[in-house]
Amino acid sequence: MRDASDDRKTRRDIKREATRIAVLEAARRVFLAEGYEGATIKAIAETAQVSPGTVLNAAPSKASLLVEILQDEAETMRGLADRLEASLTGDVRTRLEALLQLILESKLSRADLFAAAVGHTWLLTDPAYHETFEHMEAVWAIVRRALERGVEAGELRAGLDAERATALLQDMLLGVLRCQRRHGPEFAPEAELRARLEVLTPALLQEA
Repeated sequence: MRDASDDRKTRRDIKREATRIAVLEAARRVFLAEGYEGATIKAIAETAQVSPGTVLNAAPSKASLLVEILQDEAETMRGLADRLEASLTGDVRTRLEALLQLILESKLSRADLFAAAVGHTWLLTDPAYHETFEHMEAVWAIVRRALERGVEAGELRAGLDAERATALLQDMLLGVLRCQRRHGPEFAPEAELRARLEVLTPALLQEA
């Protein structure tokens, strides 16, 4: 006979997960509306229609809430990048641009949240923020693989350090995002990324 406590535990777990999802969605909305600094646990609790204690049960701090949200974003992006990687064609420049444009579009869709995480990573040593960016490494690993395959295929120069090249591409993309925030709607981030990649790519290519 099935123990009734198993059913109660299952229902309790389902309810807990539903509450966690509601809290994270409320936190996302408050962060986007108020910015990271302006967001408070109280405002998130009111938006989720739960107590502040319930919010802190879902994540122990405001920083942890941001990390949870960005990790969810990273998981979604990794799934998209995996599917894109499997279908990529063309030369190495085309493949790299497709992957970088995907990452850029994902960042732009959550620009305020991403900027909050980046800003605090530069200013603080909070392990939560390092955890966020370690989680993003799964996405950038796909870019690194594209570089490594380009070297193996002879498209990129022999001996290219894929780790450092990936870091350069990360810095380039962050620069585009900073310009987008500084210049606003008149700035064309996709075109700027393409232009910067045109400048950088010759340094990566195999000499003719």
